[in-house]
Amino acid sequence: MRKADLEQNHDSFDEAIERYRGFMERILEAQRVVRTQTEKQDVAESVLLRLCAHWERFVDEHLVDCVNCDHSRLNEFLGVTIPRHPSRNVCQAVLFGGSYKDFRSFGDLKGFSRKVLPDESNPFLVIAPAHGAKIDEIFKIRNYLAHYSAAARRALDRMYEQSYAIQRFQEPGRFLLAHNGRRLWAYFDALSAVSSDMREWCNTA
Repeated sequence: MRKADLEQNHDSFDEAIERYRGFMERILEAQRVVRTQTEKQDVAESVLLRLCAHWERFVDEHLVDCVNCDHSRLNEFLGVTIPRHPSRNVCQAVLFGGSYKDFRSFGDLKGFSRKVLPDESNPFLVIAPAHGAKIDEIFKIRNYLAHYSAAARRALDRMYEQSYAIQRFQEPGRFLLAHNGRRLWAYFDALSAVSSDMREWCNTA
């Protein structure tokens, strides 16, 4: 397993998480430029969208690098013979076919990873279910903010009710910053924990 590329993926992702965490801490403390609660909620929603983008890039890069290290399962999944030492670009093209892969949930991502990676070469399997559930929550919020569709609102409403016993719909910014931003910080913590667990796996694999 070539650890350098995997470590670089973690470094970039972890730096983004810490940068946005620090930014949001300053926003919540701000008394002048970003003064009102509504403005702070708007910023929190924007930051969450950025976190999702960084997570998606991290997942794509990690899948490609892991396949580049071990493509034996991908051979079986596709029913083709990939050269013994394929370039990273070849792995990316074979894995995604030049298109965007939209994982509908953490379970969807985990299932896909098992199709293309042997278990012993799959860092996504070490992600704790509780952290996967938090990632699913983050993306329910992202989907609503990205589309404002009735379907996305219903999915978010169900998440509010089932996970937080919230009976009345709230806009995501208000939800995220309630209780001194506890829910937003929980999402930061979950993403950091996922990266930490995967990094530890890479260092011991």
